[in-house]
Amino acid sequence: MNNGSAPTSIGIVGAGVVTSGAHLPVLVNMPEVTVDWICDRSLGAAKAVAKSYGIAKTFSDISQCPDVDVVLVATPVGSRSAVVPAVLSRGWHAFCEKPFALTLADHEAYVGQARAANLQIGVGQVRRYAKPTASARAIIERGFLGPIQRVLAADGFHMRGTGRSGAGWHMNDRTAGGGVLAECGSHLIDQVLYLLGATGAASASVRHCTQRVHLGLELASSLVADVATTAGPVRCSFDVSLLDDLCNGVFIEFPSSVLRVGLAFEETLTLVTKDGDLLTELVMPEGAASPIQGFYLEWQDFLHQCRTGEPSVVDAATVAGTTALIDKARRMEQTEWRDQRKLA
Repeated sequence: MNNGSAPTSIGIVGAGVVTSGAHLPVLVNMPEVTVDWICDRSLGAAKAVAKSYGIAKTFSDISQCPDVDVVLVATPVGSRSAVVPAVLSRGWHAFCEKPFALTLADHEAYVGQARAANLQIGVGQVRRYAKPTASARAIIERGFLGPIQRVLAADGFHMRGTGRSGAGWHMNDRTAGGGVLAECGSHLIDQVLYLLGATGAASASVRHCTQRVHLGLELASSLVADVATTAGPVRCSFDVSLLDDLCNGVFIEFPSSVLRVGLAFEETLTLVTKDGDLLTELVMPEGAASPIQGFYLEWQDFLHQCRTGEPSVVDAATVAGTTALIDKARRMEQTEWRDQRKLA
């Protein structure tokens, strides 16, 4: 990593939508970095994205790529077990899109490899930077509303078709991380754990999990977990679905009110009564007001982490609780399903 006198060189593995639509608009406008190359197993996809952003070099295999300081890993989570170790073995810091890993064992292996090589590794949980989330975290930390009694969180909409006839990566249960819990639930679960300050691998235990699965791809999940906080355990319920229209948001219940935290950057932070009547809409200085600002802030923080070695908001170790909870939920549902088959 350079000492700050020269731009930080960045390589990108994965030429999908999150690269072209979210990361590159930020990176090419950061004067302190240069994007040196894009690598994708589809060289045509890499060339198309590179041409749009004026990036000179493209490759189809990591082994072909010249050295850089930092690599963005923006491939499907099911490919990470090959990509992340290869990036770290080249001596490059790694910033990975969510979800970070399929299992806690994989998560800890990636972090362990990075630490052993004195490299930094981060996770793009950009919702941590959204204004509703950052503002709610500030309120919770200051204890204005009293102790948290429970949390209800939902993120779902009715998808008109399963899309299982296609051949894209998201149609493969292994590549897509099994389905909606990893792909969408990683944002929701991480948002709740981050709000509660419960980011360690042992911070939550699963009480119950049910999933609806179609041809190996999980399309809806409901789980209940006990999350450890400094004030004691908090019961949290999560619903993530591509089958149901849900009342989306994070609802944090206090003794005499409920704090509703929106999921998107432009959504609001409101305080309502236990009966749902609006008390006030809260406007606070914390957080990013747009996704582009959020992606800029997470890159700014991670690059600072790479230069100094000081953990940032998106350090991979702080996302262990999210990976662990998804891993535990999947294992519990699979165990319950096998037990039911035995009884039948």
